[in-house]
Amino acid sequence: IGNALLVSCRRAADPRQLATVDSLITTMEAARLTLHELDTQHYVTADSILQGTRARFLQRFSDTLDKNTATVLGNQFIALRETGQRATDHRMVVQAVHEAGARLARLRHDVSSGALSAEDAATAIASETAASETVEQGVLQVITNHQATQRALEQQAMVDSLLADTLTPHHPHR
Repeated sequence: IGNALLVSCRRAADPRQLATVDSLITTMEAARLTLHELDTQHYVTADSILQGTRARFLQRFSDTLDKNTATVLGNQFIALRETGQRATDHRMVVQAVHEAGARLARLRHDVSSGALSAEDAATAIASETAASETVEQGVLQVITNHQATQRALEQQAMVDSLLADTLTPHHPHR
């Protein structure tokens, strides 16, 4: 009798609320998979390149440069310099996706078991929807940053040729 009473006090799960939570769970799983596909070694490589070439960049920046060379070197230097922060942002978004997934799993359990009132479930779902949208924006930014880092790595050979001038002294009469 005690179990029957306990079960009868629980309300049936709202299928629309469950569908919304399931959709959010699917979105976070897709975000997790997307982030997992991005090669975080790019950040390490780019940072290492910056450490190895910083002095040559600074030397070239002290020279008189044509506009095109100055733009290419300046953009590359900035792209390489930003990789440490991009790596940190990437880790933070991965953590946010993980935390959102865990919260959504708990919410799904609470909604499906009828542990929340319809109003509490609606409030929690609205909160998780907003949090998911923020996380999705973070994932898009990580993708953009990853692409920028990839482009910087692809351009490095050309940039190295522009930096090579710093290796040969311009003293023809020595």
